[in-house]
Amino acid sequence: MSVAPGVGFTAVLCSAPGCGVDDDGTVAGRLIDALRAVVRASRHGVLVTTGCLFGTAACGVRARAPVVLVQACDAERRPIGIALRVGPLRTTADVDLLVSWLRAGHLDPAALPARLLDLHRRSVVAPLN
Repeated sequence: MSVAPGVGFTAVLCSAPGCGVDDDGTVAGRLIDALRAVVRASRHGVLVTTGCLFGTAACGVRARAPVVLVQACDAERRPIGIALRVGPLRTTADVDLLVSWLRAGHLDPAALPARLLDLHRRSVVAPLN
């Protein structure tokens, strides 16, 4: 199964300890394998691993689980819309939902369960307080 044509994405995976890297109690290992597979199956998908996306203070107050930043892009890799913080991903079902969403290629946040956009919603609202 491949990603829908014409829509690309950049998936930025946090590899910091707060996201459960090298922790068998999280889905981080399954997530990196699944993201690698969906990127290989896409024409315009890119996977980036990086350090903490939020800063150690923010990660210290949330559950230890992976988070992925997803930015949609066009065929020339130009960003389209806003980048979405997806996670924390706590279960294999969460990983499967993210991968299915990326494969579909439409990247509509409304197609993801609310629990997977919790960090995104909080980060968007926080500057307004």
